[in-house]
Amino acid sequence: MRKHKIRRNAMITVIMLFVIAVGIFVFRLIKYGKDWALYETNQHIYSSGKLVNAGAVTDRDGNVLSETVDGQRVYNEDSNIRKATIHVAGDHEGYVSTGVTNAWKSQLVGYSFSNGVFTFSGKGNSAELTISSDISVAAMKALGKNPGCVGVCNYKTGEVLCMVSTPTYDISDDAEYEKAKRGELGSVFVNRFISSSYTPGSTFKIVTAAAQIDSLGKGAYNSPQICNYGTVIENESLSCLGRHRSVTLENAFAHSCNSYFSLTALSLGKNTMTKYAEIFGFNKTFYIDGIECGKSVYDVRDARNIDYGWSGIGQYTNLMNPVQYLSMVSAIANGGDYKEPYFVHCLRDSNGKIIYKAAPKTVTVINKDTADKVAALMDYAVKNNYGKSTFGSLDICGKTGTAEVGGDKENSLFVGFCKDSELPLAFVVVTESSAGSGTSAMKVANKTLQAAKNTLCK
Repeated sequence: MRKHKIRRNAMITVIMLFVIAVGIFVFRLIKYGKDWALYETNQHIYSSGKLVNAGAVTDRDGNVLSETVDGQRVYNEDSNIRKATIHVAGDHEGYVSTGVTNAWKSQLVGYSFSNGVFTFSGKGNSAELTISSDISVAAMKALGKNPGCVGVCNYKTGEVLCMVSTPTYDISDDAEYEKAKRGELGSVFVNRFISSSYTPGSTFKIVTAAAQIDSLGKGAYNSPQICNYGTVIENESLSCLGRHRSVTLENAFAHSCNSYFSLTALSLGKNTMTKYAEIFGFNKTFYIDGIECGKSVYDVRDARNIDYGWSGIGQYTNLMNPVQYLSMVSAIANGGDYKEPYFVHCLRDSNGKIIYKAAPKTVTVINKDTADKVAALMDYAVKNNYGKSTFGSLDICGKTGTAEVGGDKENSLFVGFCKDSELPLAFVVVTESSAGSGTSAMKVANKTLQAAKNTLCK
C-alpha cells in the first residue's frame, strides 16, 4: 500500500512538472515566438544576416520600392526613387529601423503564431504604401544638401504622401552603401520625420495663438502688446526682429512678433499654456503605423519668467516632432480634428487577398471655431507677409519658424496646409542649419507641393 502511494505521488509530481514545463514553453512561445522565428539565423528568411524572403513594398501608384527576386532583396531601378524612399521602404539589413521592411518585418515575411514563417506559397505578404514616389523625389531634390525632412499628408484621410529625410543614400550603390554603414555619409539611417525632435521656433506661435483665442474669445483680437524690437521681462531683454509698436493678434502672427507672443504667454499663465500645448500633442508620445516617434516637449514648471516668455515663441526647452506637427496642422485645416497619419495602406498575401487595411482613428483636438480662427491667421500671414504669389496657384495657409539650435546655427521651418478641397494637403518642412526666417523651408514646401499638385491633379 505504501509503495503504491509513493508511486502515485511520484507520478503526480512528474505530471505536475511536465505541465509546468509545457506551460513555461507555451508562455515563452507566445512571448518570444516571433523573435525566434525572425532571428537572423533562420535561413528561411535570411541569407548571411540579410533579409531575402519577404513580400514586395510598393508605393501608391504600384511602383515597386523593394522586393525579393531570385533570393535577393532588390530595389527600384531609379536611383532617385531609391534615395527618396529608403527611409519609408527600409533596407534588408535593418539599418533603417523605421522603414517598413524592418518595422513590419513579421508581416512581410508572413509570420503567424501557428505556422511561424512557413507558407505554402513560399512567399511573404506585400505592403502597399500611401507614399508617392514622384512627390518624394521632388521633396528630396528640393532639400538638396540640407539635412532635414518633409512630410505631406491628406488631412481628410490621414494618408501620408511624402515622408522624406536627408541626408540619404543609394542602397543599390555598393560603394555608397558601405560608406553609409561606416558612418561616412552622416546620419543617413535616421528617418528625421519620424524619429527627430526639433526646436519649433515661431511655428509654436500657432499653439500660443490658439490658447489665446480659445481662452479669451473676441478679446484675443483686442489685446495689443508693445514691441520695440523686443520687450523686457523682469529687467531681462527678449529680442524681436521688428519694431511692431502697439500690435494686435493678426499682425503679430503675420509678422511673427516675439514681444506679442511672449507677453501673451505670460498673461495666460503656465497652466493654460501647458494645457493647450498638450492639447496639440506636446508631452505625448506619437506613433505612426505602430512606430514610436521622437519626443515632443513643453515643460515650463521650473522656468523663470524670461525663459517662460521664450517658451511662448517656441524656444526655451520646447521640442516638436514632425509627425506630431503634421497632426496639429491637419486638425487646424480640418476644423479641429484629424485622421491619424499612416503610410501602410494595406497588406496582401501571396494570392492577392487583403489581410490588413488601414483604419485610422479620428482625433479631436480643438473646437471648430478656434481651429477656423487659427487657420484664418495662417491664411493672413501668407497674404500679408510671405505672399500668396510665392506658391503660384496654390492657396497656402502657413507659419514659418526660425529656431536657434546653438551657436550661430538655425533651423528653418514651415508648416501649414492647402486651402483647397481638391488638394487637402497638410505639410511640415524642416531644413537644418539654414539661415533665414523660414524662407529656406518655404521654398522646399513650395517645390514639394507643386509636384504634389502635378501628380495628384493629372
